[in-house]
Amino acid sequence: MYDVAIIGAGPAGLTAGLYCARYGLKTIIIEKGLIGGTATLANSIQNWPGIKDITGFELMNSFKEQVLRFGVEIKQNQVLEIKNNTIILQGEQIESKTIVIAVGSKSKWLKVNGEKEFLNKGVHFCATCDGAIYSGKEVAIIGYDNRAVDEANYLQKIAKKTYLISPKKELTAEKAKIDSLTNVEVLHNTNVTSFEGKQFLEKINLKDNNGKETSLNLNAAFIYIGTDSNSGFVDLKKDEFGRIIVDEKMRTNKEGIYAIGDCVKKDLMQIITASADGAIVAHSISNYLNSKKTN
Repeated sequence: MYDVAIIGAGPAGLTAGLYCARYGLKTIIIEKGLIGGTATLANSIQNWPGIKDITGFELMNSFKEQVLRFGVEIKQNQVLEIKNNTIILQGEQIESKTIVIAVGSKSKWLKVNGEKEFLNKGVHFCATCDGAIYSGKEVAIIGYDNRAVDEANYLQKIAKKTYLISPKKELTAEKAKIDSLTNVEVLHNTNVTSFEGKQFLEKINLKDNNGKETSLNLNAAFIYIGTDSNSGFVDLKKDEFGRIIVDEKMRTNKEGIYAIGDCVKKDLMQIITASADGAIVAHSISNYLNSKKTN
């Protein structure tokens, strides 16, 4: 029986694990994929306090090492279902007094023709993962926020030509990040209408807000138009976008179950806010378990 079982090993889950361990709680983190989550894929992080510039892999690896140093157990497996205090995994079950959902989010599709047909054949969701194979070629980033601009900054260093296609009038990324786009052509108020090619992606078709249609001959397109919560496997109160609703103590509508990070309803989704959630939830759980002992 664990005191805390955390589902998800991104910045939120790892921070929660660290703080729970320091509260003296027997803690396990369960992760089905990449330790560190999507933050691991960031090419350059320049807004983590005290560090001028660091890759996502380096930062998340330091999170992981610190968590392990404090005795937190990390298990690689997929959670299938939660029943009261039981977490059902593939081939095993885990009992825990409290459960923290920290499963993050997944990239949204554009939902246009050709998108899924050319997945991993020119259409991708991670430039730092797949961008190197398009060195010296023409590529596009589709998006407008910090992550889209980060990936455009990475691609402009290796691609022959880089476009940033934004459906919005202005980019919503931080000014410092936008200023780094010295070799990127930005197309505002523009939507992708379809992807075309034979075996691999060859062209994307566009339409601006005035109805003007154009096309670009490209070797690759990387999509960053937002995310959806990965919380579909849990029966908790959520908003219309599937994000879990929590209170200021990160409590869900079910006693003993908490949620943190990018899978919860909130305005700002950053590594630092996910980590803050992790610290808050550990404090909440410690108080909750202590009150149960007292009662």
